[in-house]
Parts: sequence; C-alpha cells; structure tokens
Amino acid sequence: MSVFDRYLLKKDKLLRRRIEIDNSLYEKLIDLVDEYDTSINKLVNIAILELINTENVKIYERPANEIVEAHNFAIRETSYLKLDELKNKYGISIYRLVNIAIYNALNS
Repeated sequence: MSVFDRYLLKKDKLLRRRIEIDNSLYEKLIDLVDEYDTSINKLVNIAILELINTENVKIYERPANEIVEAHNFAIRETSYLKLDELKNKYGISIYRLVNIAIYNALNS
C-alpha cells in the first residue's frame, strides 16, 4: 500500500443520483468543506465507504421537524452496488442508508 492509497480513492465510474439528505446533516457537511480540502460529494462518498466497511447500520433519532432536501451526487458505482446489497439485507432504502452513513461519519 503506497502513501497515496491511504489518502486518495481509486478512480471508479460515477453514477449520478438525486438523494434526499436531512438538512441538519447537509449543513454539517458544508461546515466540513471549509475545514478540509474536499467537496461535499467526496465527503458523502467517504461516509458511504465507511458504512460499507463497518456495516454500522443503526437508525438514528432525527428531529420530528427535520427538513429533508434532495441533492445531486456522483456516487461511486461500486459503492452504490454495495448500498443496494445493504438495502436488501437490512430492508432500509438507499437514501436512508446514505443519511445513516453521513450521520455515523459526522459522529465518529
């Protein structure tokens, strides 16, 4: 494993998807973009990879008045296929799995 493998993601085909994200989670991602040299799209892909690797699929309590907005993302194809497997395994929609991934990444 080279030093680049530890910090960079290998190229993968990207799938354009419109995914609903809890507004409070999205706002925290916006704050992270100011802190890290990255984009919201890359942060979401990293969170998804972590969820796939850990399978830490725990439903979190979201506020009753949470606003959900749809955003366009370029999701790595291999990750999206794994999300589909998790969807079938746990019976949770992909959009909800993405929100869980982001929540877990923000709270780790």
